[in-house]
Amino acid sequence: MIPCDLCALDCGSKPFDLAMPDRTLHFCCEGCRGIYMMINDIAEPPAAPQQVQNSGEVNPRRSP
Repeated sequence: MIPCDLCALDCGSKPFDLAMPDRTLHFCCEGCRGIYMMINDIAEPPAAPQQVQNSGEVNPRRSP
């Protein structure tokens, strides 16, 4: 059992992690992670832009 670092409930097999300089915190849900970040004034780093590759393939869901 991994306890949530905010509410102490079990995080289950796939906790919502937050990497800190000295350790990784574990949360049972995205809500607990977000509340912890808000209370402690922690800003998430911006997400890396996704690169789109043009492979020349046609999307089968899109009609011509």
